Amino acid sequence: MKVKIIILVLTLGFISCKSERKPENINSNSKKNLNTEIKVIQEEKPVEQKQATNDTIERFFPLEKETIKKDTLIENLDIRISIAQNSLDSYVINEFDSDGVKNIHKYRDFEHHLTIKKGTKVLIDTIFKKEKFVQNAGQQLIDISRFHGYWFNKIKNEQIELFGVISKPEGDDWTFAFQHFFDINTGKFEIKESVDEEM
Repeated sequence: MKVKIIILVLTLGFISCKSERKPENINSNSKKNLNTEIKVIQEEKPVEQKQATNDTIERFFPLEKETIKKDTLIENLDIRISIAQNSLDSYVINEFDSDGVKNIHKYRDFEHHLTIKKGTKVLIDTIFKKEKFVQNAGQQLIDISRFHGYWFNKIKNEQIELFGVISKPEGDDWTFAFQHFFDINTGKFEIKESVDEEM
């Protein structure tokens, strides 16, 4: 987590130095990349801080409900994979004291809407929430974590491999990372815990 914060600070410094250039020196592709970088940074930082009382601070991650959509088209197989990450009204709350001030961090949980189509045929249209994985991750982790991410990885031997992460917020190493296999022929899912040492 400390490494991520250092990278974030360096990135912000780099971006602020670049912003002093004249706009005409930046082409449209650079603007698009710069906007993307800023959006990612803003998603990692708290977007609102409220001073509830003199000795309590609340922060929300993120403040508003939002949807982030990722679409993948595999043209040679005529397969389209869409994953929409939707913010929920439920939060994972982390409270701690710092210099006599109570900090309350509220992390909005997510659900992931997966749609897979082959041509015009819908192979699967379902929503995954963290509770779906309680048998794999354990109830204790589910209670204190959020469904951080869910991505398409690859297709091999008629199986679509997706990747998911359920994790406790704020740099804790308590994470359940998993590979989620969808069989195109049977329409069934199989879960395998990821053994990537970097997770």
